[in-house]
Amino acid sequence: MIYLSDVVADADLQAPQPFTILRSVGEFVIGGFESTTVSIPAYGPVQRATDREVQMLPEGDRVGGIMAFWWTQPIYSTRGAAPVPSTHAEAPSGAFPGTVYTLSQVPPADSITLYKNRLALRLNADYTISGATITMTAATGSSDELYATWPVESSVGQAAADICVYKGEQYRVLSVRHYPGSGYYKALGTRMAAI
Repeated sequence: MIYLSDVVADADLQAPQPFTILRSVGEFVIGGFESTTVSIPAYGPVQRATDREVQMLPEGDRVGGIMAFWWTQPIYSTRGAAPVPSTHAEAPSGAFPGTVYTLSQVPPADSITLYKNRLALRLNADYTISGATITMTAATGSSDELYATWPVESSVGQAAADICVYKGEQYRVLSVRHYPGSGYYKALGTRMAAI
């Protein structure tokens, strides 16, 4: 039996959206703890947390709501040593409509995921890549959007915490779960303040 609530909440059935992870990192040095914030572009499904998830997080902002952020790379409420996996994300440059687009750097071999209008494309079927150049098998339309992601390593110090920024608001990460079957990490974040 398939439950509609499970289908609606399934990250694989939701259109991915851009959001930013602010990763607070730091280390102990002479004189105390030094902290910096690293901004990591992310791309994945974003949705309101379910009533059950809100009940499990009593410290959450129930008026502003708790959001669920899905991402294929780890999201952390706390973190130990460096480096940690992360994701580089960018919109390739090029003219629309067109077939050839360029990335700002060369991604590792066979690591890129390319999205067109928020739908993942298939390598060799929908596009090919050589170095930093993406060639589409069919021309894009004038209103199409392209977005590329690939894994990278991010240097993190002795401690790290994540804040997700979505539509101009910051959400403090309270809880993170990993779903090995889908490959997603799901972070529940409570709204902090408008930025």
